[in-house]
Amino acid sequence: MKPLLLLAILVLAVTAEEKIKEEKKQTKRGLLSLGYGYGSDIDHGYLVGAGGHGLGLSGLSGLSYGYGPIDLGHSTAIEKTITLVKGVPVPYPVEKHIPYPVEKHIPYPVKVPVPQPYPVEKHVPYPVKVPVKVPVPVPQPYPVEKIVHVPVKVPVDRPYPVKVLVPQPYPVEKHVPYPVKVPVPQPYPVEKHVPYPVKVPVHVPQPYPVVKHVPYPVKVPVDRPYPVHVPQPYPVHIEKKIAVPVEKLVPYPVKVPVDRPVAVPVPKPYPVEVKVPVPAPYPVEKPVPYPVEKPVPYPVKIAVERPVPYPVVKPVAYEVERPVPVPVKVPVAVPVHGHYHHHVDHY
Repeated sequence: MKPLLLLAILVLAVTAEEKIKEEKKQTKRGLLSLGYGYGSDIDHGYLVGAGGHGLGLSGLSGLSYGYGPIDLGHSTAIEKTITLVKGVPVPYPVEKHIPYPVEKHIPYPVKVPVPQPYPVEKHVPYPVKVPVKVPVPVPQPYPVEKIVHVPVKVPVDRPYPVKVLVPQPYPVEKHVPYPVKVPVPQPYPVEKHVPYPVKVPVHVPQPYPVVKHVPYPVKVPVDRPYPVHVPQPYPVHIEKKIAVPVEKLVPYPVKVPVDRPVAVPVPKPYPVEVKVPVPAPYPVEKPVPYPVEKPVPYPVKIAVERPVPYPVVKPVAYEVERPVPVPVKVPVAVPVHGHYHHHVDHY
């Protein structure tokens, strides 16, 4: 009942102020033109009854209240009632961004020891004969042929001497080069091709005939146009374009996880036999890894465990009703002399 009582008090106070303002300004004003952003001639769905004879409110969250007639004196002027509607704040979730460290992978070059010269294995395909076992019938027992080499004497005539006649002494030809003089004229003539213009006589008749084309109008007989009967109306094929939804592929970036650096298989060191003439102890150097501090000109992020998000409770301001003492005018019944009786309802 407290909100209703406060609302009734507020309505009466605003009505009294409106009376004072109407005496100064006689222009018409709307019910909701109070400077809160509403127009003066807009129907917002609120119903306000006549002042002094009852109060009805509808449209406020589906509620409706009504009271009996209130006698405020002998004034018969029409009073306006103004309804103020204020929103109630509703709590809503608020997301708060909490920054957290994100690890960024920075690729760096990794040196992989490669033997020099670098062995390159080239796959060379070659035909391989695969024996195919085919069952072959073998007679039992089967004959076996054995080749026995037997020396055979072939009669050959013995060589006999043959005499070849060779002249004595034997002539031997020997090629001896010698200079040969070739006669060359002095001075030596040099032929050079020099192009030069050659005039070719062209026979032209004299006087030279000149043909000049002179255009002149020529009348061509054309039959007059004659009427042709065309049936009306006649069908005309019209192509109409119908909008068809076409799916258009829109490329968008897709992140593909790639492991970097790529692992390169390196063959492990294999034992190599070293021929030592005399077995004797020899020093062996074994590399021992040890940490070396190297200054880097860029910040290096240290891996930190990702923090677990936690809910943040944020207080939301909400309206608190606080009683304020306001002077209230209590209506007093005034007796009216006449032939009729006025009933006053008490509540």
